[in-house]
Amino acid sequence: MKALYVTAVVTYSGKTSLALGIGLKLQEMGRKVGYLKPLSTQPFMLGGKLVDEDAEFVGRTLGVELPVESLAPIILDEAKIDSVLSGAPAEDYLALVKAAYAKASEGRDVLILEGGASMREGYLIGLNAMSIAQTLNLPTLGVVRFRSALMLVDDALALRARMGDHLLGIVINSVPEEQIEAVRGKVSAFLERNGVKVYGVLPSDPRLMSISVAELINVLGAKKLTPEVGDDGLIETLSVGAMSVESATQHFRRLQRKAVITSGDRADIQAAALETSTTALVLTGNLQPSATILKHAESRGVAVLLVPYNTLEAIERVEKVFGKTRLAHPEKLARFRESLDINLNWARLFADLGI
Repeated sequence: MKALYVTAVVTYSGKTSLALGIGLKLQEMGRKVGYLKPLSTQPFMLGGKLVDEDAEFVGRTLGVELPVESLAPIILDEAKIDSVLSGAPAEDYLALVKAAYAKASEGRDVLILEGGASMREGYLIGLNAMSIAQTLNLPTLGVVRFRSALMLVDDALALRARMGDHLLGIVINSVPEEQIEAVRGKVSAFLERNGVKVYGVLPSDPRLMSISVAELINVLGAKKLTPEVGDDGLIETLSVGAMSVESATQHFRRLQRKAVITSGDRADIQAAALETSTTALVLTGNLQPSATILKHAESRGVAVLLVPYNTLEAIERVEKVFGKTRLAHPEKLARFRESLDINLNWARLFADLGI
């Protein structure tokens, strides 16, 4: 049985997406794939059980037959954090991870393990990325999100210094179009000369960072006023309609597949948004729009969502989920897998894994 530990330097790097993409590729090749996320700091209640939302999605997509709570055996919620900080007797977390690893490995050709949100995670209970890789002797693949050329190089070299010989190499993610040539050329060459293998460079794709109307409804607890419009539309950008209608119209024309957040009494802004590429109108303050706006929105296939929050509160809630690659939408998952096939050197990665 082979194992691969997928970790990231900073949050929102695309780690979960890459772990899933690798797992699906291996299944495509006929391998039996398992999945495990040893530590989670993102508690999520599902059916009365405390689980990790990403682990549940990856396990379900890969068809892993283990109970969902086994996919992320250690979840740091507020109660557990408070217990540790209060000096309660420490659990043997490494022993728990070893037991979960053994269970997840049974009958598998390859086990994909997903690291925490960043390299800083897990120190509170002695389960940082390095301790997990060392304890289980895991070959590790790092995901490095592009922020600038300098930060990319520093992140990659820092990852190499921390993980040591456990690091197989990295995948560079979310590279802007204007930086692709440089990253694939001199930056990757520099990293290779300094002991960091680069298995792939993935371009930035706004579609992959988008959220669906259904996700937006869930995040905002919104009431949808356009029942004939589906919930699967994708939202790539956000815009706030708190300006003059002339300025708003010019601004809206520059944004594709957007959600416009505005007060429910700004019919002028709502009408302007409906004349451009808009996926959803988020109307704040529980102020109902006019029948004319609703009819126009339904004819354009635009979801109109009513929320009780003011505009600033709504923006803050939505921004918490924007910027994270979520692949539950079939179109996004297919698009990401296509990007991996184009931009990731599968042969080199699997050869280094001995697959």
